[in-house]
Amino acid sequence: MINNKKYNWSLLLLIIVFAAVSNPNISAQTQPELEKAVMKLGHVWCGVTANGDKGNFDYRAGFFPNDYDILGMRGQYRDAWAGAGFRLTTTNWVDPVDSLHAVAVYGPTNEFMPVGKVVVPMTNYIRYKYPHEVVDFQEVEIEDFGTHDPAQFGDYTCDQLIEVTSENILGVQIQRKIMAWSQNFNDDYIIVDATFTNVTDDTLHDFYINIESNGNNSVRSNGSNPSPASGERFDPATTWQHYYGGRVGDTLRVFYEYSADEPDIPGDNMGAPAPSQGGRLLNAKFIWYSILHASGEAYENPADDVDDFLQPKVTYIGKSNLIPYNDEGDEFGDKNFWAIRGAYSDFFPMSGETWPGTYHGGNSDEQNSADYSSHPAGTRQKNDSKMWSSFGPYTMAPGKKVHLVYASGYTGLSLETAKEVGNKWLNKTLEEPPGIPDPRTGYFPPNFVYPPGTTDMDKRKNRWLSTSIDSVMQAAYRAKWNFEIGYRIPQAPPPPTSIEITGLGTGVEIRWVDQEAEMMPNFAGYRIMRRISNKDTVFYEEIYSSGADDKAEEHLYVDKNVLIGAQYYYYIQAKAKIAEDDPYADPGTRGKTIYSSRVLDPNIYWINPPHFSQTDLSEIRIVPNPYNINDPLLVEHGFTDQRAIQFFNLPGKVTIKIFTENGDHVQTLEHDSPVSSGYENWNMITRNQQVINSGVYIAVFEKPNGEISHQKFLVIR
Repeated sequence: MINNKKYNWSLLLLIIVFAAVSNPNISAQTQPELEKAVMKLGHVWCGVTANGDKGNFDYRAGFFPNDYDILGMRGQYRDAWAGAGFRLTTTNWVDPVDSLHAVAVYGPTNEFMPVGKVVVPMTNYIRYKYPHEVVDFQEVEIEDFGTHDPAQFGDYTCDQLIEVTSENILGVQIQRKIMAWSQNFNDDYIIVDATFTNVTDDTLHDFYINIESNGNNSVRSNGSNPSPASGERFDPATTWQHYYGGRVGDTLRVFYEYSADEPDIPGDNMGAPAPSQGGRLLNAKFIWYSILHASGEAYENPADDVDDFLQPKVTYIGKSNLIPYNDEGDEFGDKNFWAIRGAYSDFFPMSGETWPGTYHGGNSDEQNSADYSSHPAGTRQKNDSKMWSSFGPYTMAPGKKVHLVYASGYTGLSLETAKEVGNKWLNKTLEEPPGIPDPRTGYFPPNFVYPPGTTDMDKRKNRWLSTSIDSVMQAAYRAKWNFEIGYRIPQAPPPPTSIEITGLGTGVEIRWVDQEAEMMPNFAGYRIMRRISNKDTVFYEEIYSSGADDKAEEHLYVDKNVLIGAQYYYYIQAKAKIAEDDPYADPGTRGKTIYSSRVLDPNIYWINPPHFSQTDLSEIRIVPNPYNINDPLLVEHGFTDQRAIQFFNLPGKVTIKIFTENGDHVQTLEHDSPVSSGYENWNMITRNQQVINSGVYIAVFEKPNGEISHQKFLVIR
């Protein structure tokens, strides 16, 4: 039977595609299918393609705060992070050109739909804009990553909401809602809420929804400044993979992966410790996704949509082209469908008592092997093992729906803890983590195998890594709560609408306005965070904290406890207090403080605090003197180019002429400070744009009234 509806639609699509290629005015316009958006809140940053296919995203240019430990998914594969790559199946399907298929397995784009199909164009709304920020008289200009329109959120408390509806070639429309929260107890995941609707006149049998995910194709915001030494970089594909939810008694449905040892390197390097940087762990967080809801049966009335905890019925791990397949006896003759419906999981089953009627594959960390790739579809060469889940089989009559909701996350040891654990591991002073369930393996499986040559101190480090499993489960629980409460968890307070940070002779002045936050009934004040330098290994400290009475049209705080000339970064957060009896907050967060988004205060510029000016030339100081380019303090204080001579206690206006010991004129600096600064920095570049040599130099200081003094300083390169 010819499906005229499919045939006519396919012919129309081919005409449109041909016209777009032929007409440069049409091809210059972005098709709805090719629209993109980015999620840039919390610890998970993702790109979203309107057609649900792979994309190409990168977040490192401009603003990517390394102190916040962000995972940026590049989206170049069909990973399910933001609702990409749904593969749908059915049997006995007639394609648009009237060919009958025993089984059809199609993703968002295919030979019939080269760019997919979007039926409701994508929207991307954000609740809060970046503040108007000025740092040392320089505007911080960062483009908002969505359309600012708080009215679009309704009762939802998320801070970014992306929606789009696309259509698979099988005739199933997929409505996606992708949400992110910025409040600090729920900022380590995003939620994908997807509804699949059969809009054809045919019933789809053996209907499965298949998703895949891992953290391989990603960038991390920390671990590169300073850059690890040769041999200390970690491979994000060197991971253990584990599904919790397949065994009788499991209470959540969570697929996670975590840093494995590289078997080809002697000893143990789980967590990617960097000995050259004090042992800090470069890979101490887990990649995960958790199923929050999956329809037990296809439905028409949303009231009939009931979660089935046994979905996904099928889970497995492996590199797709290495999944073993023997088509003898397979009535469909399709390797993908063979795995999707659970045959591969039967071939490589999960140990223990699994839920009846389910097909869960083995976990790589339970194979009695220290080699993460020791499973049927594993490899050490360009490993890209995915975590696969299949939902179904459903019978999808015309108009029927299936509802799937999951969270994608990035959770584990904080950067501070990863540094502390790694440092104590390196110094052989690390103690056991408290409260672990198994004294040998921690939160890892009881039969987890440590690599050959693993020392007792290595095992302690690894047991600390295992505590991230508990953190993942807590995050998955909070995501589940968030879904069940209707996405109405306590809302993060808004960031300041304006911020001005200026280095003056009296200190660093920080001014801000945030009247919207102060109007919240649970407003709890502000905090100011500060750090010195932009190194991954240096963390923010709280320098100001106030209470609910801290309300004003404009706020001012002066930071006087600074090192003159060092690089300082600041950010400001509004605080709100969750009520002890808030019914929308999960029990573990009631009564706690939440903060405005860290990433919505883009402190990409630093402040070099100036010094008081004064008039006595004899009080001028040259620092450091002698100057040694190998002095580690220069790096620690933020001199990233390791080249800076500083002059302190200058008059407000003075000319500084620098000469060699032989009297050759090297450079002239005109100090004329509009902010009462007695400080000037010289990058040690001559007036001929050359770096000075080692030697003795003379600085001559001359005030406008002709008064002169001079000092010597020594440079060692």
